Amino acid sequence: MLQRTKIPLLFLLYYLIFPGIPPTMAQADGYEVLFDGKSMEKWRGKQSLGFPEKGWKIADGMLFLESSGGGDILTKEKFGDFELVFEFKLTEGANSGIKYFVDTLFKETTGKMMVNGPEYQIIDDFNYPGIKEDPNGLSSTAAAYLFYPLKNKTLHPHGEWNSGKIVAKGKKVSHWLNGKKVVSYKRGSNDFLDKKSKNKFKDDARYGELEEGHILLTDHGDKVYFRNIKIKRL
Repeated sequence: MLQRTKIPLLFLLYYLIFPGIPPTMAQADGYEVLFDGKSMEKWRGKQSLGFPEKGWKIADGMLFLESSGGGDILTKEKFGDFELVFEFKLTEGANSGIKYFVDTLFKETTGKMMVNGPEYQIIDDFNYPGIKEDPNGLSSTAAAYLFYPLKNKTLHPHGEWNSGKIVAKGKKVSHWLNGKKVVSYKRGSNDFLDKKSKNKFKDDARYGELEEGHILLTDHGDKVYFRNIKIKRL
């Protein structure tokens, strides 16, 4: 005799509201869906309050940069302690990334300015031009870009989906790739500041020091697909 399987009411409601979209995007266990496969209502352009009219595109439940010129996009809300999870798929030789603890401030002299933040690097480690010039892995996928390389890394090649996660609690940050923690560091630590003094962010006074900030997807002019983006406040 076959045993009847019980399906939680939450998932039944989810499939009615979002047919065809994986249940991992459901708002459960404290997660807030940032990209539901259809709408960018929780995002805006870096230089505007609205979402870019060109560049970025949504199709088949995925978000991707169809052409350059859309510019970076960031969440409308700011986040402090958080756990961000997402999936990404690279095209051959593509480059992108996810920044966090970024902000737009207003200066009376120059107007808006951007406070930059740490980056979860997303790049085709196998085919990106110049990747072999980075023997320390500071620019490879899931690295804290130009700060901390990876350990125990498994990256699926272009055309295949990868899962990523960023956990920020206080000053401690960790990067995850395909279920494994690959980077762990502390913002504002002596080691962090020493590394900053030796890379291109040395003159960014507030880099990585904000208590909260926006999540940002970079526009490097390359096509990288994203889906299942959600966040939990810790």
